[in-house]
This record gives sequence, C-alpha cells and structure tokens, in this order.
Amino acid sequence: MGPGRLQSDRVPRYTLLRPRDKRFRELGFRWLSLPSWNRPWPLRLLGAVRVVSAAAVRAAPDLARRLGRAASMTGGGRVDRLVQIAPFAGRRWDLIYFPWNASAIAMLPLFDLGMPVVVSCRGSQLNVAPHNPTRASIREGLKETFRRAALVHCVSQNIHEEARRYGLDPAKAQIIRPAVDTAFFCPADPEVSRSSVPRPFRIITTGNLIWRKGHEFALTAVAQLKARGVPVRFEIVGEGPERQRVSYTVRDLGVGDTVELPGHLGAEQIRDRLRRADAFFLSSVSEGISNSVLEAMACGLPVVTTDCGGMREAVDDRVEGIVVPPRESRAMADALEVLAGDAELRGRMGRAARARAVRDFDARGQLDCWEELCRRAVTGGST
Repeated sequence: MGPGRLQSDRVPRYTLLRPRDKRFRELGFRWLSLPSWNRPWPLRLLGAVRVVSAAAVRAAPDLARRLGRAASMTGGGRVDRLVQIAPFAGRRWDLIYFPWNASAIAMLPLFDLGMPVVVSCRGSQLNVAPHNPTRASIREGLKETFRRAALVHCVSQNIHEEARRYGLDPAKAQIIRPAVDTAFFCPADPEVSRSSVPRPFRIITTGNLIWRKGHEFALTAVAQLKARGVPVRFEIVGEGPERQRVSYTVRDLGVGDTVELPGHLGAEQIRDRLRRADAFFLSSVSEGISNSVLEAMACGLPVVTTDCGGMREAVDDRVEGIVVPPRESRAMADALEVLAGDAELRGRMGRAARARAVRDFDARGQLDCWEELCRRAVTGGST
C-alpha cells in the first residue's frame, strides 16, 4: 500500500514497503512503518503501543477522531483497526494505493480516512482465491473494496471481466497492462549470440515455483519431446513452495538429464539466460498477464503459452508465439516441436515478440496511463 502526493516535490511520498532502490529515496519517498500483526502477542502488543503512542504525540485530536471511526467499523478486531489507522493520524495524502486486492481487503479501515483509494487487480486474487472454499470471505472483501474504491486498476481485459463478477462498476475500472523495461530486457548482439555448433533446443521458463504455474504439465511436455527424439534442454528459473514437488516430478518422468533448476536469479542473470534460450514456455493454469512472458518477448524470444487469464492479450497465436490449451501437455509438446524444427519460424516470431513488447508493454509508455488514473482518482473522475 503506497500513499503518495501527485504534485508537490516538497511533500513526501510514503510506502509501507521500504524502497530498496536509492532512486526512490532521491525522489522523496519515505517509509511509513506499521507493526506486523503476524508475530507473538507480546510483540504485537508492544508494536501497537508504540504506534498509538507516536500518533498521540504527533496529533492527539486527529487520533481521537480516527479512534471514534475505528470503534464504529464492522469486521476485524478493534485493536487491529486501531493499529492500522493510528500511523495515519495527523497525515494526509492525495491518494492511497493498494497494489494487491488482498492488502486492500486486510486494511479496509483505510478506506474510511477521507482520501481516494485506488486498488489493483492482478490475477490469482480474482481468478483463483474466490473459488477456494477456505477463503470464502475474500468474495465479500472484493465486493467491499470495489464499492469503496475511487478507481480500480485491472491488468487485463480478462481480469476486468472477472472483477465485474464481484461488483466492480465498469465506470470505475481502468485497464493498464503490465510493463517491462525493454531497454534492459532486449536481444543479445547477434554477432555475440551466433554459433554454428549443434546444440539441443533450449527452452526456458521463469517465475515462482507455485502450483498455478503448472510445472507438471510443462515437464510432461518436455518428457514427450525427449521421447520423440528431440534434443532438448529445459531451464526452470525460480524458487517457491513447490520446488520439492517439481524436483520429484523431474525424477519420476526421467528427465533429470534434460531439466535444470538453478533457483532464484537476479535480473541480469535472468536476462542473460533468456538471451541464450530458443523459446520461452509458460504452462500456467492461471495468470493475469505474465511479466515473465513480457520479459522474454522483449528479449526476442518466441513464446509457447497456455490460453489462461489475459495471455491472449499479450501473445497472438502464430504471430509472437503459439497459444495452447491449459493442462494439455501433448498440445504443448506439439507446439514446442514445431519451434524446435524451424529456426526461421523462431526468428520471425521472436522479432514480432520484440516489436510487440516495445509497442505495447514498454514501461516508459505506461507512465502517462498511471498518471491519468491517479489524477482521475484525485479529481473524482475528471481529467
């Protein structure tokens, strides 16, 4: 959640996540501390006392007014609401922004501070979490945040349509698709990357090792390629709670000599590995729009992607890559085999992917869209 001013450089921007990049500090961003509630109760109590005491010293009348609001709010414990609201006593911003639906639902009291709120809808919190029987409350939470928000950002048309199922007013919605730094993620120098040495078909995927990425379907497809006699190498870059299951699947399918799991890598390392690959492979069962795919496209890679979420909004079938049904490993293997056997097709799709990334997904081109969204929220919808 990042409250911030839009205009004056003399007024600090605040963010609950401490910015790691020094450029943010140079722009005047400051860190607004809230105590973590996921700690043993003595530490929670100590944090609450510290936050409320600091608020009382800073702005006692404003804190008292906010406490009155907190006492009348529904949902959640009063102490939780007090801790959420206290750091905002005596402070005001033009806008409060939640990058994730879940954080907005968890901090509903901030919607009652009299400042416009913008919420982002990105993927699994719209098209996965509401269908989980153990998280039924998220459905009501989504409806409440959509009702209270000034504007709602959706990363794709698909996510926009999902959000409407939970009460999003289309007049409040603005679609701004994900973006990448296409100056950083770019193809390698052809003179450097050219090689006449025969080698296996190199496939790469990047992202968290979580069930939504459908790694078991990707690995099954790669095992089928290997069984068909296609020399192949598959690199799965990333870490996450599914690493052990992915490792077991690699062993069970007998592709240990074909698959590499290098773990978490930095941005430069990921870019270098993308540049050395022949194709990018996304086997997800759920997505908003995958940033990893956009990074690969910016590096000039053809993409094999499942038709999930908003992926067709980023990849046109048989133009920047090949779109296949989710969970269908044979279709995935067929698409990869087509690319493995046609270097000219890979080159043509890779060039189209790079052009599409620069045209539609470059980060610099998104700034005007975000500025417009923020100004609409602050001015009540006018521009």
